[in-house]
Amino acid sequence: MRITFVAHVFPPEPDPTAVMADELVRGWEEAGHEVLVVSPFPNRPGGEIYPGFRRRLFQRGVHGRSPHVRVPTWLIGRDRKGRNRVLENASFGVASAVACALTRKPDVLVLESWPILAYLPVLAVAMARGIPVINYVQDVYPEAAVAGGIVGEGSAAARVLLALHRWVCRVSARNVAISDGMADMLARTRGLPRDRFTVIPNWLDLSAIRPHEGPSTWRAENGIGDDEFVAMFAGTLGIASGADVLVEVAERLRDVPRIRIVCVGDGVHRPAMAEAIERRGLTNLTLLPFQPRARVAEVQSQADAMLLTTSADMGLSSVPSKLVTYLAVGRPVICAVAPDTDIARLVDGERLGATCAPGDPDSLAAAIRQLADCPKEALAAMGARSRATAVRSYSREAALAAFERLFASMAPGAAPADEPVRP
Repeated sequence: MRITFVAHVFPPEPDPTAVMADELVRGWEEAGHEVLVVSPFPNRPGGEIYPGFRRRLFQRGVHGRSPHVRVPTWLIGRDRKGRNRVLENASFGVASAVACALTRKPDVLVLESWPILAYLPVLAVAMARGIPVINYVQDVYPEAAVAGGIVGEGSAAARVLLALHRWVCRVSARNVAISDGMADMLARTRGLPRDRFTVIPNWLDLSAIRPHEGPSTWRAENGIGDDEFVAMFAGTLGIASGADVLVEVAERLRDVPRIRIVCVGDGVHRPAMAEAIERRGLTNLTLLPFQPRARVAEVQSQADAMLLTTSADMGLSSVPSKLVTYLAVGRPVICAVAPDTDIARLVDGERLGATCAPGDPDSLAAAIRQLADCPKEALAAMGARSRATAVRSYSREAALAAFERLFASMAPGAAPADEPVRP
């Protein structure tokens, strides 16, 4: 099958979604599919084109065995104002649509989620060329934009975006959600039958991301003592991450010198967090840049617990790729999420760590204290259950098999599926 994959983040960008996109393409290649990747010039999270790339109208290359077209977008860097976001989204949509119009017609186009303005031009080209589209939803818009404060709740803009996304879901040949909660919410709010949504959870190559065995110098390299309890956030420090709450959490944990909060990543919150750390004299909150991909498993394995923060309105309908990575390295997790979310149900149901209220520094500080006081044996048992959960539910092999069944259901003459395709 010929597949065109339009992905909004892609390596060498370090975002977990980019890593999954890379593994997805390689898995499709291994299955014998012909894949064309369309993505922006790498610039996240700083908004600057990576060394070795030069922005131009289009840049053709090869990723693995697959042709790869890089397209230009409006770069927003640290300036996350609405105007710049709209220009970024719209420019990617137009540029990727032009690339899809000028390349060989595929059997299917997989469109990874992006705000609505980037969906529409690509969908228009696909419909004009008679290409079936798989709408691959990683983030739900406009709900995510409302939660991030980008669009007002109940505003005219939110209503228009919701109507557009209903149309996107209706005209797509298949819709893929990354959790049951997301699929249920989309079916309800988009006015479609539940069986119009296939659930394929986020995943990782669990042979590469696994608990690190053997000695590590990483703590010593970064001035972290072996006797410190490390609670680590790893990922993009973006608006939806809610990671800025960790400054207040560190303030509340000043009285416990053995607890260290470590943030590994970059994003719009980082400058303000760095300034607050300096101004308040916080020695228990350390900011570090993204680590090399080859060291991800080693770095996260040096944590005693991993932190997943969300804003008060986020995390409502998905299990993010960041959490899948945490589980894969076999660490206990502390998740600041609402109690009626897929994340909370997973963590509490499988006894993987602790959950607490989102955006509440007192609640999160208390959860960190709770795990820091746990015996090592209890923490090890939580970590073992985390790894077992990743192997059971979030493996690359299960996700690729689900995509194969989805592709098969779209082949000419295939009978329509009565039930959602599941891994």
